[in-house]
Amino acid sequence: MKTEQRDDPTPATSLSPMENTSAGSFRRVLKNRSFLLLWLAQLLSQIVFNAANYGVIAIVTAISHSTLLVGFAIISFTLPAVPFSLIAGVYVDHLDKRLVLWVSNALRAASTGLLVLALLWNPHTVIPLYFLAFATSLITQFFTPAEASAIPLLVDKQELTPALSLFNITFTIAQVLGFLLLGGLITALFPPFRLSLGFTSVEVLSFDVLFAFVFVVYIICTLLILAIPARALQHQQSAEPALPRLMGMQGWKLIRHDVQETWTYIGRDRPLMLALLQVSFVGILLLEIGEVAGPFVVRILHLSVQAIPLILAPAGIGLVLGGVLMPFFIRRLGKSHTIVVGMLSTAAGLILLPLVRFVWSQFAQLAPGFFFFVAAITCVMGVAMAMVNISAQTVMQERAPAQERGRVFSFQSTLFNAGSIPILLFAGVIGDTLGIDTVMYLLAAAILGFGWWTAWYSHRSLAS
Repeated sequence: MKTEQRDDPTPATSLSPMENTSAGSFRRVLKNRSFLLLWLAQLLSQIVFNAANYGVIAIVTAISHSTLLVGFAIISFTLPAVPFSLIAGVYVDHLDKRLVLWVSNALRAASTGLLVLALLWNPHTVIPLYFLAFATSLITQFFTPAEASAIPLLVDKQELTPALSLFNITFTIAQVLGFLLLGGLITALFPPFRLSLGFTSVEVLSFDVLFAFVFVVYIICTLLILAIPARALQHQQSAEPALPRLMGMQGWKLIRHDVQETWTYIGRDRPLMLALLQVSFVGILLLEIGEVAGPFVVRILHLSVQAIPLILAPAGIGLVLGGVLMPFFIRRLGKSHTIVVGMLSTAAGLILLPLVRFVWSQFAQLAPGFFFFVAAITCVMGVAMAMVNISAQTVMQERAPAQERGRVFSFQSTLFNAGSIPILLFAGVIGDTLGIDTVMYLLAAAILGFGWWTAWYSHRSLAS
């Protein structure tokens, strides 16, 4: 389907009731061949990116048995977002989106291939894993804003909500399939074996097979992006000089100028600033839930760590379900009310989980019915967080100008990653000293406080 390119901030022409009904459907956006190719590339690349992260953590754990070294592994693929995300966003806004997308996937394939060679050369060292995981994550900082900027170029404004919902659904599915399923499945199905190379032979571990699979999928993603017509991702270029031609001090001056310009623009557009903060808040909240899920299962529910999916899997299902239902919620409630309902529901879930567990334990031991209750609550919380996240992302896409969209999303990524580190450390200290229940109550209070501030800020923005 040929889509109309809408890079200007002018509202789209009103549609007839029949057109409005069909505008927000997943079927319509999936009929768009260019969007379908981008979506498939996103789905596959996110799955193998998460599977590779699982592989790095598992290898470091198997080699070192050190929590500290595992922590360094996690930092190696999260740290690049803090200093480099904004810079990458500036470059992306001055480069062809299709070029950035296919080159990013090709470079990630190259770094993964080097990781396979490093493991075959010396399977008992972790240093190359840190550097190559860092490099892969650094490359991803360019892929992410380019992908976010490409979506509005491929779909009409009326299709933006279902398109973003579809991307959020696949993002969540990719996390589950990559980190929880694919990585463990491949390492379980392929035991170590020796590969004869004529004059020599090498021992191939199951993790080598995992990273080789990741390498192949990145190549497939590169080909999918190349299959998108170049004209589909063209947009009006900035009148400023092309960034790749400016090197040295001139380039850095332009980067500083663009970052300051983006910050000034975001500061002037209060709805955009609010949406950016809401998306970052939900992202940090998801990390917090992931942080407390294990201790909650072990300390509060007195189950083994294998029962962690009781918390995470239903929440993931809720995130997917929320993405599917999001066009319906936004049509019925509007974006602002959808965000408010999502925040209230998330806070209620965080309060109910420890509270009901405490009340239930006063009368009897935890029965199987309680665990179904926990799964139901976390599923509803997943839907609620999707209501906040997708609605806020839609506002960001609508209000960010095409020439600065990559920088806006990179700024949000930087804010999210930089803000998550101290908050996770603080929550960890509180959980170890005052208990997981206290952390969950504090998170609920923070959500309610942020929701109140959101309402006040929105009212102030409309009044000014």
